[in-house]
Amino acid sequence: MSGGLTRGIVLLLGGIAALGSLATQMLVPALPTIAGELGVGVASAQLVIGVFLIGLGGGQLLIGPLADRVERRTLLLAGLVLYAAASLLAAWSETLAVLLAARLLQAVGASAGLVTARVLLNALAPPDRKVSAQAGLMGIVLISPALAPVLGGALTEWLGWRAVLWGLCLAGLIAVPVVLRHIPAHVADGVEGPRAGLGASYARILRNGRFLAASAAMAFASASLYLFLGTVPFLLERDYALSPRDIGLCLLLVAGASIAGTRLVGAAQRRADTLLLGTGLGVLAASGLALLAAGGPPALALLIGPLMLLGMTAGFIGPTAIARIMAAEKGLEGTATSLAGAVQMGVSALCAWALGPFGAAGAWQLALALLGLTLAALVAAGISRWRESVA
Repeated sequence: MSGGLTRGIVLLLGGIAALGSLATQMLVPALPTIAGELGVGVASAQLVIGVFLIGLGGGQLLIGPLADRVERRTLLLAGLVLYAAASLLAAWSETLAVLLAARLLQAVGASAGLVTARVLLNALAPPDRKVSAQAGLMGIVLISPALAPVLGGALTEWLGWRAVLWGLCLAGLIAVPVVLRHIPAHVADGVEGPRAGLGASYARILRNGRFLAASAAMAFASASLYLFLGTVPFLLERDYALSPRDIGLCLLLVAGASIAGTRLVGAAQRRADTLLLGTGLGVLAASGLALLAAGGPPALALLIGPLMLLGMTAGFIGPTAIARIMAAEKGLEGTATSLAGAVQMGVSALCAWALGPFGAAGAWQLALALLGLTLAALVAAGISRWRESVA
């Protein structure tokens, strides 16, 4: 790879960025177990995911502007320490309230890795490789949810759900010396000159139509993925009598499809608008699931098939949207990606909370909820294409 970007750097940044994904995906198969042990309902258990998404979004609002202004390695190390400490607190929690508070802090720590990885990658990649570089990073990040549900389900079945949180704590601690050894103390962002104040920076970005359209497409597409992540485990346990380990294996198939999408986006980009293509495939997946589930719970393969197509769309939508977001305002890449990430996580958490109980009622209800979100993403992608053509 050119422009100072090596495969080793992409692997390192991807591993750091994946900590947030690990903290989400490893606990998904454990949600029914957590609900039973803590004596809470489905909606309350889903907050373990929803609160983390809120913290990941809010943390990015703090970390992104700081990453445009202060030394990034120190910021990243502080985030890793917070991530490990909060994971430890979550493992010790005896009530839902303590668990949710720990998850919130854990998410803020994870946001440091996510924002820093995206911004560094954008600075290192040449202009014609930014989408493919972000796809490479996303492909590495998606390896974690490909394996995490299986690992999380197995740990829950063998050692209990708290073992998942001990593992996340260990991952954060291991990352600290890796960062100290491989990331220089001072990494330039390539932008010189005075910077606007935080309020002025956000106002400037929020007036940018290119940023708004790409962010909306990414947010609604992300909301559809997190909605099915928070509801499918309950469907698989109730309607198909699957164990946590088997649930993890089903989610592995969906995550594998997402990785396949990141491998295809580079070639697809030369022939089509990959943001529009990805969101269109999302609508197709939700529509197919609705048809298959209209008469009752479909066969397991017919449930997982459309969800795999939905997962593959993440490989098209994410890298393209991130590249457009960071290109919208020169010199404000960190602030832009953090604001877009906050919107993404906020919309995902809100939709998971509002639509989660409805989607968990059955495959047909889940399909209807997904259809609304994927249609919204498609409309935003169409606006983004128009904005890019007139820029």
